[in-house]
Amino acid sequence: MSEQETFARKTYLSIRRIYGLTVSTALRWVRSGPAVFFTFIYPVIMILLFGYILGATDDTLYTLNYLNEDVYQVGDNIYPFNPANQILQNLGLNNDTLAESLNLKLVQVSIETSSITYNDWMKDNDIPYLLVIPFGWSAAVNESKVNATAPQALIEYYYDPSFTSSGIVQSIIDNVLQEMNLAEFSIPTMMDIVVSTTPNREGLDYIDFYVPGMIMVTISTSSMMGMVSMVTEDRQSGKIDKFAVSPLKKWEWALSHGLWHTLTSFAISILTALTGWIAFGFQLSTIHPLMIFALIFGSMTFTGLALVISRFVKRPEAAMAATMTFVFPQMFLSGAIFPAEIMPEFMQTIAKIFPLYYVSEAMRNMMLESTFHLAWVPLGITIGMGIVFFIVGTIITDWRKE
Repeated sequence: MSEQETFARKTYLSIRRIYGLTVSTALRWVRSGPAVFFTFIYPVIMILLFGYILGATDDTLYTLNYLNEDVYQVGDNIYPFNPANQILQNLGLNNDTLAESLNLKLVQVSIETSSITYNDWMKDNDIPYLLVIPFGWSAAVNESKVNATAPQALIEYYYDPSFTSSGIVQSIIDNVLQEMNLAEFSIPTMMDIVVSTTPNREGLDYIDFYVPGMIMVTISTSSMMGMVSMVTEDRQSGKIDKFAVSPLKKWEWALSHGLWHTLTSFAISILTALTGWIAFGFQLSTIHPLMIFALIFGSMTFTGLALVISRFVKRPEAAMAATMTFVFPQMFLSGAIFPAEIMPEFMQTIAKIFPLYYVSEAMRNMMLESTFHLAWVPLGITIGMGIVFFIVGTIITDWRKE
């Protein structure tokens, strides 16, 4: 038999072993209640739970920071009707009863725009939304009262869409403006609002930020918990000993599990995205084909991490505790559920320790054309982590009964 035939034969047998073990793992997974739960039921519960929590609006007091750059005097003329003052009063300024009914609290701020932009100021101060009444706005409104061809008088609203209340506060301002328009002009358009979101977040809502993170949280949880539990059970039962004396190689064994977890990651992604779309209007159009690589290498990363953890976990009953020790801090500190930039600076540094941070960042940055160029670094790190953790986890796996 030639060398080429020998190589082809070995490749064929290797593929058969990987396929057979993948099928065996799938059948074992189907018979496992916890595995099915964490793959199909857990993501639905999480997306609904956090979606409704983050989207809750009842009895919430929203703090609206505002900057009034307007003046009420133009030349020597002082207008008796000051729209800038009026709109602030209509939003509840100095009127506790009205503010309570609107669930709105106004806080005046001062920003030196010559040295910082509104968006940068908001980011530096963790401000979710900012109302700006520009210079000359009252004059523009008053001119419209005597000049039907005058341009619209526009106020400015800056917001971060990762805060669920941003749209709610905008709708409050819109309603106040509409009421003022109808009262002064009998039409709803003379005074309007210009909306600007924080850079790199144009066109997204809070659910669009939440879904990619939730997908990766579920994948990391199900991959790691399932893998660690299975390895420790097989080691205690002696099944690992049988692998050691079989033709099966460790890399084939690890690859079959990595393949299975990759397949389940696609199922999790589809289920989570559809749930977000049906329940909260997640934009399916933001899904990019390159997200497949984030899913594949993200799954490899967490499978490899599970192999590393399982090397040091001796008993099945300790598998859950060991996995959760890593999974839960990663879930809440990696920026997967809540954007990392809204956390304190030291926590942003901690977030970058977790692999989930880079996978989630890659997924989110792929959602928009304006941020797509930012996806390459976290995606590259994700690919590197997937390869390194998978290789390391495979190498240190010990096929001996403890």
